[in-house]
Amino acid sequence: MKINNGYVTNSSSTSFVVCTKNGISKEKFLSAFGIHEDSLLKSFYEKLYYVIQKEKTEIPTGVNLKEFFQQHRIDIEDTADLSEIEKRYNSGEKVYYGKLEDCGAYGGMIEAFYALESVIVIGDDLYFNAKDCAY
Repeated sequence: MKINNGYVTNSSSTSFVVCTKNGISKEKFLSAFGIHEDSLLKSFYEKLYYVIQKEKTEIPTGVNLKEFFQQHRIDIEDTADLSEIEKRYNSGEKVYYGKLEDCGAYGGMIEAFYALESVIVIGDDLYFNAKDCAY
């Protein structure tokens, strides 16, 4: 698994892309981020998981992903990231997209964090990209 953190700016929204072979369970999601039962960040990442579950929309099969992301204002500028998503999409993985918008009591906190931070998680069964997502 690779995890990359960094500060990004000049994006129009807080968006994400998730790819998965076998669905997104909370346990698999937390494990992909390296979050264990006693982690101080467990509740934060549980909230992120619930926001993603609420906000995700599956990308239909047979679309040009680059055009789809442009039409839906999902910022995947890095060609390596786009290549990884296309590889997973073309191999039959489910690909979802969405925005980390204010989702009740905890969504604003999640959006605020990812408006300032960038993260990408690449695992065998889960890919998460909120890399280019600052205001």
